[in-house]
Amino acid sequence: MTTAFSISEALASGFRLTRRKPLQVWMWGVALAAPSLIIGMLMLRMFGTISMEELAADEPSGTMVAQIMQMQAWSGLLNVLQALIWVAVAGAVFRAILFPERPAPFAGLKVGMDEARIAVVGLALIVGFYASAVVVGLIAFAIGAGLWFVSAAAAVALGLLVAVAAGLAIWGVVLRASLIMPASVALNDFAFVAGWTLAKGQVLRLLGLSLLIVAVVLLIELALLMLAAVVLFLLAGVNVFSLAAMLEQGTPPDINWGAFIGWGLVAFVPLSWLHGFLTTITLAPYAEACRVLLAQAPQDEPRPVALG
Repeated sequence: MTTAFSISEALASGFRLTRRKPLQVWMWGVALAAPSLIIGMLMLRMFGTISMEELAADEPSGTMVAQIMQMQAWSGLLNVLQALIWVAVAGAVFRAILFPERPAPFAGLKVGMDEARIAVVGLALIVGFYASAVVVGLIAFAIGAGLWFVSAAAAVALGLLVAVAAGLAIWGVVLRASLIMPASVALNDFAFVAGWTLAKGQVLRLLGLSLLIVAVVLLIELALLMLAAVVLFLLAGVNVFSLAAMLEQGTPPDINWGAFIGWGLVAFVPLSWLHGFLTTITLAPYAEACRVLLAQAPQDEPRPVALG
């Protein structure tokens, strides 16, 4: 029996989940956006302690360098935290699609074996991707260097051809591996083999799904960016030409930091929901494709009972 999934149904799964559990989607966004909010607050705190004279100086002061280094350290730690939160959110999204009838306290966010498997799979895929890219780069360079003394043009052309061909091959491997994470949650195991097998014959569909996800996310972000620009321009009444002239002359704009922070916290509510929404419509389609393919899998292959 030929197995397949519907690209349109998979793409719509994130929107259906958002309509079914809007509060959970918002909580996922809050969790994902919290580290960014903390980084923003730390940056405001840092710039609030640096005078305009220090910013305009040719050589940064020791105090300024120390604060920048401290900020970079905090930023690194918060980036790690954000990656861990993404793992927890991914587990919650996958379970919401794969097991919709399961209770989901705390918006489905937890730290368990599902999250551990997602983290291990994600780390393995990242390491594999970069290792493959390095190997491809070295091979392309070696081929180009070997032909350089014969024909520089041929060396460059062949090196680029090898790099492009290998890049397409790596992209195909990434698409084949795209179901390993949701399959690990569905099968309650490290589904490297099962997820890879599940995507056999589905690369073109997964390619189309991935491109559509990117297109939808970009269109949503572009539309919201244009809307936000119009609203801010109308509400603030800022003359961008005057502001540009002020900055060019070295006169900083007068900022009401209290109002700025207050409006930033207010904006955090819809922006965090948007973050959760975009993450949901990005991850849910792969879980839906995994669910459908597992339901169609032969009876002798490993499959979770809950998926029928």
